[in-house]
Amino acid sequence: MLNKLFGKKETPKKDTVLEFKDGSQMDFDIFWLQRELEFQHQRDRIQFRTNENHSLKFGELINSLFDIRKEELSVLTINDGSLKVVEGEEDIWNYEFLGHYKRNEKGEYEYYREGCSKLANQIILTLSYKTYDKSKTDKDKSISKTDAILIVHLQYPEGLKDKVLYVQTTFCLPTIKLERSKKGINPQPQSLSILIGFDFKTKEETETEFFSIFNSAKDKLKAGKVEEMDYLERELIEVLFYPQIAKEFYFGKKVMSENRFWDAIEYFNNAFMALQQKWWEDQLTDEEFQTLIECSFLIGYCYYEMGLFDKSYKYLEFSVKNSKNGYKYQSEYINCLIALKDIRSLMIIDHNLELLTKKAEEERTENDYEFFMFLLRRKTYCMIELKQFDAAEDTLQYILKNEPENEFAKQELEYIKQLKSNE
Repeated sequence: MLNKLFGKKETPKKDTVLEFKDGSQMDFDIFWLQRELEFQHQRDRIQFRTNENHSLKFGELINSLFDIRKEELSVLTINDGSLKVVEGEEDIWNYEFLGHYKRNEKGEYEYYREGCSKLANQIILTLSYKTYDKSKTDKDKSISKTDAILIVHLQYPEGLKDKVLYVQTTFCLPTIKLERSKKGINPQPQSLSILIGFDFKTKEETETEFFSIFNSAKDKLKAGKVEEMDYLERELIEVLFYPQIAKEFYFGKKVMSENRFWDAIEYFNNAFMALQQKWWEDQLTDEEFQTLIECSFLIGYCYYEMGLFDKSYKYLEFSVKNSKNGYKYQSEYINCLIALKDIRSLMIIDHNLELLTKKAEEERTENDYEFFMFLLRRKTYCMIELKQFDAAEDTLQYILKNEPENEFAKQELEYIKQLKSNE
């Protein structure tokens, strides 16, 4: 049944599409469904929605999430490109959290603005609460709320006007100086990141539209009526059951080619986690398992390029141990072991050299020869590091016997001479 669902299918094209920075496009109805699915996946107590006719008060939000009371409020600063300061309990409590998404008097949307640090629509709120003076008169004298600060970051919204905007909102409670002793050697700040919806129609209309599609899709899937699903129902179920592994993998390779290694890791890790989950559920095909190996290798490769060898190691080891004859996996793994000064480096190099020399002549390929020469170069490096100069020279002479103009071998022999003369 799922093969029918996730096989090739024709999706009707619509005029209403979103264009992303990477050049890809997505029908807005599908994009909205995916964000709404993410919103609905949040626990009930952290689902917040607002619209032009309903005010989401800042005080109600922070009271619900962090138990900060009105009488504790001191000063609120808002950095949305310009700096505003709000003082007084009532004004801070009643501050309209997503008020800037409303239309102006002319009915126009003006929520796009240069935010903090000149980043589009990036807004930061900083709240100080329960100052020292207030704590003298208030009943609650907790140290954790003396001169406390809450930092709130609102990211650029995802969505479209006249439908819904989803604002990724991150809250951070830094660890207070007086708290450090009881939080341990390395106290961590408290943080929470959620989606908040700003509806351009009523909450009931939005949820009714979403759940009518969501429930219809589930019912048809359960009844085995996949062929009767419309394109929105298919896309929604695909998001639930079949993550866009190929897309994540493609964009990972694309940004890696631009040396954007941190960005590439995020893409590859999305695909890796999705494939790993399928493996645990015993649903991974042989082809997908090869993709899992490749994802692991590429994550390890990116970490290696950034010099994070300890992080690189576990991903490269997984790719090596699960690939039958992947010389590129072996090569990068050996490089990582040497970078970590791992005691197994020489043993693994010698083991691979032995396998190659035992291979029958008619079975050898050009790749075998390239890998063989790579292993000799890496072995030479290890022996020089271990001050086994004579053994290193023998290996380098062997390389020159096969490749008389090999620059690596010539340079390393000169280097060994310098080291010997300095002893």
